[in-house]
Amino acid sequence: MENIVTPRRLRVSEQVVRPASWGDQPPVDDDEARRRLLDAAEACYERRGVSRTTVDDIAKEASVHRTTVYRYFGTRDDVLAFVLLRETADVIDSAERAMLADGAFGDRLLDALDGAIGAVEQSRWLSVLFSPDSLTMTVSAAASGAFRDRIRDVLRPHVEAGKASGDVREQLDPDAVADWLVRVAQMLLMDHLTTRPDETRPQRRALLRDFVIPGILTPARERR
Repeated sequence: MENIVTPRRLRVSEQVVRPASWGDQPPVDDDEARRRLLDAAEACYERRGVSRTTVDDIAKEASVHRTTVYRYFGTRDDVLAFVLLRETADVIDSAERAMLADGAFGDRLLDALDGAIGAVEQSRWLSVLFSPDSLTMTVSAAASGAFRDRIRDVLRPHVEAGKASGDVREQLDPDAVADWLVRVAQMLLMDHLTTRPDETRPQRRALLRDFVIPGILTPARERR
């Protein structure tokens, strides 16, 4: 009987081609890594919109695996929060300068809040982040720890000084004041962008002066 030799099945090993990490240009440190991931996120936001951008989109844009994004930012919302923090840095610095200027506390706070809202409206990037399509996610990001803590750190010493001088209601918590002012700014931005696009800046400033700022100040009859 003739022996039939059955050839062994050939194993063909396919070489899996994976995208080069960081595009073959690894960051020099963690700060650069975070910056490049935020740059990638902004590119995705501009192309796809904030609400439609996923962690996978950001990772692909940065030429990294999605786990790298999670290493530096815990969630997709955290990425957005740090983008918001980076893009509002100049706005926050300008508001802080307004609080450091001369004048009554209420006038300085009005200038800071009105100026911040106006700067967001005029910024191309911030207008994207606060557009109707993105607003829900941006508001959520603004309530996150990084952005919230930055606003609190800026306003806390000024509110505490206002309480010490008798200008600010004694029972108000400085951090609660900061959180509330952020919510007011978001509300006015949403209102302007969605339902009242023709509202002028003087009209908004009057609204802040007559209804928002008085809620923080000590009534004149109670001041020391």
